[in-house]
Amino acid sequence: MKLAFLAIAAVLFAPAAFAADPVSQDAPPQPQPVASFSWSGVYVGGYAGGSFGRNRLKNLSGSSDVSLSPAGGTLGGLAGFNYQTGPLVFGVEGEFGYDGWKKGADYLNSRGGTRHAESEGSYMGRLRGRVGYATGNLLLYSAGGVSFTNDKVTQSNPGSGNSDSIDKALTGWNIGVGAEYAFGPNWLGRLEYIHDGFGKKSYDFQSLPGGFANREVRLDQDTVRLALAYKF
Repeated sequence: MKLAFLAIAAVLFAPAAFAADPVSQDAPPQPQPVASFSWSGVYVGGYAGGSFGRNRLKNLSGSSDVSLSPAGGTLGGLAGFNYQTGPLVFGVEGEFGYDGWKKGADYLNSRGGTRHAESEGSYMGRLRGRVGYATGNLLLYSAGGVSFTNDKVTQSNPGSGNSDSIDKALTGWNIGVGAEYAFGPNWLGRLEYIHDGFGKKSYDFQSLPGGFANREVRLDQDTVRLALAYKF
């Protein structure tokens, strides 16, 4: 009789025991993967920095040579497009802005008289291709292309006050390196170095009324700058 009672109790209370302590069959939630930053897309922005040049005014008709080291500030706007495939990023970028370097020095003409030469720039434009390696939000890149600027050369006679100026538009080349960082999905910050070379250009001063020496001018420039851009 006692055994029959225990069997009936086991049948009656077993479902309640199982219901009180259910065993979950659901797997624990998996963490969602974090999407990596994509450098592909169009961007626009601005830059600011400093430019440091070497301007050699070679004498072509009797006066002494003049070597200048012009320096000044630079700022402007830029726009470009990147395409990313794996860690590699390819892009093209255009820019235009103010480039206000200026420098002057005295020299001696063919008769030993003191004269003054001055070189001055006012703008810079570049069209560059870029290739880089991306690791998440950081992009390391090199760039190169075509440069456009002007070089206004003035020669003057401090004694008489006479002066002549020739302002030429120059076309050259550029090469540079930089590092860019994405501060979130849209804002990009950049630090970069650019070297521009413009070759040799002849300045025919003897065709002007002042009678100053002709010059062969060679301009090279280095730029260090920061940039901030918005990526669409």
